[in-house]
Amino acid sequence: MLTLFWGGALLSAYLGYKQHQWWTPAAVACAAMAGQFAVFQTAGGSWGPGVQMLGYALMDTVMFFATFGIGRSASRWKGRWKRKGVR
Repeated sequence: MLTLFWGGALLSAYLGYKQHQWWTPAAVACAAMAGQFAVFQTAGGSWGPGVQMLGYALMDTVMFFATFGIGRSASRWKGRWKRKGVR
């Protein structure tokens, strides 16, 4: 679970740094949620796993969009430093 979460966060930051489109973190979040759903299929049929999956989906989406934005801003700052001649 955490591997999917942190791996997706790092991938979103990298894709933001490479200036991909805004929907990219949503696609990464969907892929992570599919992996988490596969992990949760072994859980019982009560409300607990479903509510937990909803929480993970929300957490994934927020984190991936945040790291995507951080990556995009790092890329913009890198370009600004190059133009001004700052090392």
